Amino acid sequence: MSASHDVIVIGGGSAGCLIAGRLAQETEADVLLLEAGGRDLDPLIHIPSGFSKLLQNGWFLWPYESVPQTQLDGKPRLMHQGKGLGGGGSINAMLYVRGQPRDYARWQEAVSDTGQWSYADLLPHFIAMEGNDSFAGPLHGAEGPLKVSQPIEINALNRAAMDGFTQAGLPYNADYNGEGQRGVGPCKLTIGDARRCSAADAFLNPAQSRPNLTINTHCLVTNIVFDGDRAIGVDYVHGGDTHRALAGEVVISAGALNSPRLLMLSGVGPEAELARHGIGLRLASPDVGQHLQEHPAVPISARSRHEMGYARYATGLPMLGAGALYLLTGHGPAATNGIESVAFFNPDDPAGEPTVQCMHLAVAGNPTDQAGLTSGLTLENVVIQPRSRGFVGLRDADPTSAPVFDPNYLGDPEDMRVMVASLRYCREVLQTPALRDIMEFELSPGPDVNTDEGLIEHCKRTLTVNWHPVGTCRMGADDEAVVDASLRVRGARNLWVMDASIMPNITSGNTNAPTMAIASKGVDLLKVALRA
Repeated sequence: MSASHDVIVIGGGSAGCLIAGRLAQETEADVLLLEAGGRDLDPLIHIPSGFSKLLQNGWFLWPYESVPQTQLDGKPRLMHQGKGLGGGGSINAMLYVRGQPRDYARWQEAVSDTGQWSYADLLPHFIAMEGNDSFAGPLHGAEGPLKVSQPIEINALNRAAMDGFTQAGLPYNADYNGEGQRGVGPCKLTIGDARRCSAADAFLNPAQSRPNLTINTHCLVTNIVFDGDRAIGVDYVHGGDTHRALAGEVVISAGALNSPRLLMLSGVGPEAELARHGIGLRLASPDVGQHLQEHPAVPISARSRHEMGYARYATGLPMLGAGALYLLTGHGPAATNGIESVAFFNPDDPAGEPTVQCMHLAVAGNPTDQAGLTSGLTLENVVIQPRSRGFVGLRDADPTSAPVFDPNYLGDPEDMRVMVASLRYCREVLQTPALRDIMEFELSPGPDVNTDEGLIEHCKRTLTVNWHPVGTCRMGADDEAVVDASLRVRGARNLWVMDASIMPNITSGNTNAPTMAIASKGVDLLKVALRA
């Protein structure tokens, strides 16, 4: 049985929720949103500190694992993706980071004069979506549906970390989404009234009562249906049964791992990869699944002399007490994401544009091992413009199989060099007056690890994942680009990709805000097509 709609949106993550919600509110188009996960009903999703527990139980995660990272320690890395309405925006650490204008200058260069993708072009989208309670003026919005705030309270460890970076020579920057990114300051978070504000909260929920919006969860899209070169609908599985939905426009917003995977399963992609799995070629698109980028992260941590930060609240009665305090007052440890300050710096050129993002966690140890945390500070260093590239491929022709992917973390020697330089810089910060008197000793990599070789081994062993995959359906003006400047799949009609996979290069920092800006611009482009 086929149902007919004006637009089908595949994927209810940050991009898909924005697209479906805005289309339903701003047009009369009949919109169908298909999400493979469920609704965002778990209370932990909406409590700012709850994401740490959600990452442990895995209920809202696709359990994806990379190929072994032979350039590191030979082990695979987990790159779980959000599963359910809101996608990664319902389970992430809620950092709101636009990136640097030069990121978008490279996007504009990629599309040449075929589209408008500079920072100036995207700034109106950032402003319109933003309900910022801390900053106003020409660079920020105060009335938008996406709530953005600073931490309600900043704990003593994070305050000391900010002081340490300023004592090391980095300027204080109250607004890294403003005039410039360089500096240290409080995090900007997608939190409003002490609750997480995901794209589902901001854009989809206000539209869900609209008669022109249908939201179907637990629906796995298995194939794009074509009539010649025109996309006319999708096949999907729900409750063990296969269904077909038809539409005038089909929008893929399944993320940088699953958007290319769905295209390949539908016969759009590199000829050799499709032939290897016995999938008939419908449209040769050589860069589908290529150019995978992700932000590599490596920690340096130190134990504090006295009990400070949030380690004690990770388990047991203190955790329950923090939960009760939050429910009664909206304050306390449960009202925070645990990352209350951040620095953007260039370890090679202190006055230069940042190449590293350093998040300050008010715990020491592995944040994914709540029982193993101790009182202290972790400085999580991220190379924000990595040169390394990887790929996404198919495991087989089964739509239920997870994708095969290789992020190639630190595969380019320059990425490793920048990461080692950032660790040395952070060691200088830990020796500033603000931090040396409250830190007992360096836990990891440890004071005896001083050579480049030792720090490189530390990077290979401890590298963690930011879950920021981008670039696998890259936008460009060249023939090999997957989508054009209008986000249409090149060589196909009525088929669009609107999510982080279209980024020609990764942005300098957490990718959730830029992904929503892509979706916002995509909505405007799609509205033009609907009127045609």
